[in-house]
Amino acid sequence: MSRLTLQPRQTTGLVMTAELQQAIGLLQLSNQELLSELTLAAESNPLLIVSPPAPDAPMREAPLAHAEEARAGDLPPDWDPEMSPAELSQWDDEPLPRHGTFDSEDQTGLEPRASGPSALTLILEQIRRAFPNSAERAIALALLEEIDENGRLECSLQSLVATLGCTLAELEAVRGQMLQFDPAGCFALTLAECLAAQFRAQNRYDPAVARLLDHLDWLARGEHDRLRKTCGLDESDYADLLRELRGLDPRPGAGLAEIRNGGDDTSLDPSGQVAPDVLITLVRNTPVVTLNPATWPRLDIDEALYRRLLEGRDSDRSYAQEKQGEARTLLRAVEQRARSLLLICQAVAQHQYLFLGDGISALRPLTLAQIASATGLHESTVSRVTATRLVETPQGVLPLRRFFSTALGEETEQTSADAIKVRIRQILNAESPDAILSDDAVTASLQSEGIAIQRRTVAKYREALGIAGSAQRRRDQKLKATLALRG
Repeated sequence: MSRLTLQPRQTTGLVMTAELQQAIGLLQLSNQELLSELTLAAESNPLLIVSPPAPDAPMREAPLAHAEEARAGDLPPDWDPEMSPAELSQWDDEPLPRHGTFDSEDQTGLEPRASGPSALTLILEQIRRAFPNSAERAIALALLEEIDENGRLECSLQSLVATLGCTLAELEAVRGQMLQFDPAGCFALTLAECLAAQFRAQNRYDPAVARLLDHLDWLARGEHDRLRKTCGLDESDYADLLRELRGLDPRPGAGLAEIRNGGDDTSLDPSGQVAPDVLITLVRNTPVVTLNPATWPRLDIDEALYRRLLEGRDSDRSYAQEKQGEARTLLRAVEQRARSLLLICQAVAQHQYLFLGDGISALRPLTLAQIASATGLHESTVSRVTATRLVETPQGVLPLRRFFSTALGEETEQTSADAIKVRIRQILNAESPDAILSDDAVTASLQSEGIAIQRRTVAKYREALGIAGSAQRRRDQKLKATLALRG
């Protein structure tokens, strides 16, 4: 016969206090999300006074004189700086990058931001509306960063999955929605997928269209009889289908790659468009980091109301003390969030100083671990702070993680992998339709510029950029020429 007994046992484990949970949650929020969070908190705490962003408010500069305070005060007292990312991930409500680098590409020719809304502004607004969840929005912004001058994705989905720490299914779910954004066809992996999205947007996608798009190579070779029969169309319907095809845009996202060269107006306005959280400027060749006053909400405690409540009944005094404690905890968390954000951005700006003046060609390798070491903050804190932030720089408005990139290798440790990828893209974009460049030719060109790189690395980076091999590019050129002649 079994017996039930009670035996005392001592165990150790991680306990996440409400204060710590709140502080970690605030780190991940953009300024816009922070305003919403504070407004919600004020509804249940009459002592909280939340003031919306004031564009004419004084800018808050990076607290360089208080760096030690920011390091020591990184999150509440029960925060353990030795906690591993694995331990912290037990508390994560939403996925975060699980390693210390971001692999992303950029373009040269960065210009000052143009005024007025553009295709990029419209896409950013659609992202804001379609993805209220911050994890999905992070995926959407990452996809937006990876499009080429045609609006198509230039990297493998697997590389994005590794960077974002999400699943392929989660990534594809977000991308599937974005394929139907206006303009339709952006964020496609191939020309066929781009055209299919546009046919679907016009409610014209049917089996004949599917067969046509499956055999664009036949169209490029001029095998019209074969293609028409495969589509199951007579000559008249086939001619109509080709006219529809020519009416589509193979480059629907021509204006979207501006996110790399800052050519878009992403300032905040009452319509809720995306705005930078931080401003980085060069003053006498020195980077100055400030919080964007147009997006930074202000939080205060109503001390007068607190004193009146203390003069009331015992229940009022107890209520006032409870709410004041909650308000001060939230105020400390918001203040620490600001210090951490400024401290991290200052360290990034100092490391990428040359980029601020010269653009992507001067981007240096940088990891989350390096910034964590420079600031004294935990790497998981740096990861959360940099996850979805936008920063306005002399090179335009860019995601903060754009500044993070791996090194190419030991022989070129000061050359960012991003910069090499940009150079590969430039070389291939400049190739003549009649003289498509092989990977060997690109390798030779880079080596002539003093970049120590092997052919296999060029091929790897070309594939990561989503650029087809030389044989496929030759076929694509033939297809374009055929469509142009029949137009």
